[in-house]
Amino acid sequence: MSPQNKFLEEKRGVLTRLGAHRIIITERMADAFLKVPRESFVLENYLDRAYVDTPLPILAGQTISAIHMVMIYISPSCTDPQIGDKVLEVGAGSGYNAAMFAEMVAPEGADNLGHVYAIEIIPELAEFAKNNIKKTGYDDRVTILTSDGGLGYPEEAPFDIISVAAASKTVPPPLLEQLAVGGKLAIPVGKRFYQELMLITRKPENQYSEKNMGGVAFVPLTGHFG
Repeated sequence: MSPQNKFLEEKRGVLTRLGAHRIIITERMADAFLKVPRESFVLENYLDRAYVDTPLPILAGQTISAIHMVMIYISPSCTDPQIGDKVLEVGAGSGYNAAMFAEMVAPEGADNLGHVYAIEIIPELAEFAKNNIKKTGYDDRVTILTSDGGLGYPEEAPFDIISVAAASKTVPPPLLEQLAVGGKLAIPVGKRFYQELMLITRKPENQYSEKNMGGVAFVPLTGHFG
């Protein structure tokens, strides 16, 4: 069996198991998962675990998120990415989450392509993500930036979606300010080893609604709001 077919079989197995655990997978989510090669975003010595549903070490003491967590972020009950959306991702990591968002907001052949801006504060990781995005062909839909993600990216604001893949004690005000009206911000909020995934939606007149999506465990946000 070729590596490509092996991974495809493993991917389909993952989707089946996620469904068995009552994680709702839409057709668009499944298509994105099948298209994005997670094996290209993990370190070589973890290649055989690319489709094990668990966080995996990458560089600089960071991790690539578990598959089910990535799927939750892109689900209709969370950020609900639509074709044409502009996305800000805080904590680019390996670039995998950005590629998944790219498949949701800018799939090949769509008329109204969105774009993903992914910020990584650790230069070594930013370079890793940039290389992974380029080799997998997403560099036309994903821009990797080296900066403090808690400050957002005002040059391209407002954003339809802001996805934070690191835990913060509080929600950074710049991210709220850079969210479009009707836009959604997903961010783990809490202490170092346990947080609540908060989904924040911006309403008119600078009002915000919050929804608790449940307990999660992410690496801490660093920088100004770390």
